[in-house]
Amino acid sequence: MKFTSHNLSSLSQDQQPIVTVFCAVWHQQKNKLDLLRSHWENLKSQTLNVHPCYIFDNGDTAPDWLDAPWHSFDEPLSIYEAWSAGTALSTTPYVMNLNMDDRLARDAVGLLAGTALETNSALVCGEWEICFDEKDMAEPFDLTDIDYTHFKPTWPPVLDENLRLGSGTGERGTFGPATLWNVHTIGKWYPSYFKNGEVIRSMGDGFFWSVLKGNNLKLTRVPKVIGKYLSDPDSQGEFRPHQDAELIKAHGLSERSMSSRILSGDVSCANEVDMTLFTKAPSSPTSVLAQMQGTAA
Repeated sequence: MKFTSHNLSSLSQDQQPIVTVFCAVWHQQKNKLDLLRSHWENLKSQTLNVHPCYIFDNGDTAPDWLDAPWHSFDEPLSIYEAWSAGTALSTTPYVMNLNMDDRLARDAVGLLAGTALETNSALVCGEWEICFDEKDMAEPFDLTDIDYTHFKPTWPPVLDENLRLGSGTGERGTFGPATLWNVHTIGKWYPSYFKNGEVIRSMGDGFFWSVLKGNNLKLTRVPKVIGKYLSDPDSQGEFRPHQDAELIKAHGLSERSMSSRILSGDVSCANEVDMTLFTKAPSSPTSVLAQMQGTAA
């Protein structure tokens, strides 16, 4: 397997955003280009400047209008292989995933990054309003309190107004469809495979959180509505057929990931890119905090 990289940032280290937000642009995603355009607009609307990272698979390439960093892999990827690739190809001390069909409040990344810095957390999550129609995702929106929302444990969610996911409140027990984490603390790793070589299909984020908990890392929930989660069981990865629960019991997680494959050169870049951009250590949280304070002043 190989990949190509495009539109990489030429900013100096002290100008770089502190958060990379990556997205898997799956080659079979319905309404792919429409979702990609609105996703990119959503990232550009963030009050804290972010470094985007789009991961294409199966040889797909970005449209001409996508003036953001993107990488194209010549073979199909699972969603967790793509997320692991996004982690490997980040250049910031914090990274965050954001699904193609989910949207963030304008100040969501700033809240999560600020919380991570203030609490010295390895991972931070927030609350999500559940939407059932793409039209409800279109307009920009701001952070809100959870007071107007309510929680129901039914999964998949059943159509209802002002329904929350329960990730920022802890009611569902998960940390949500998108989280922000500290690469300096965790390292450039995201689970991609079981020890027998099988690909993780639908439970990779849960495995990731379990590993962090097992290492006694601090995970922080913020009970604010930071985004809108589109519930569409017919198209979403978490509802696709899989044997992840059986495979984790039988084989356990592999330390080998798509990230380690990229950083070791096992999966290589086919165009002329300086891979030291991705292999060098990110800035420490201490220097990042000083940078943020200096910008605020």
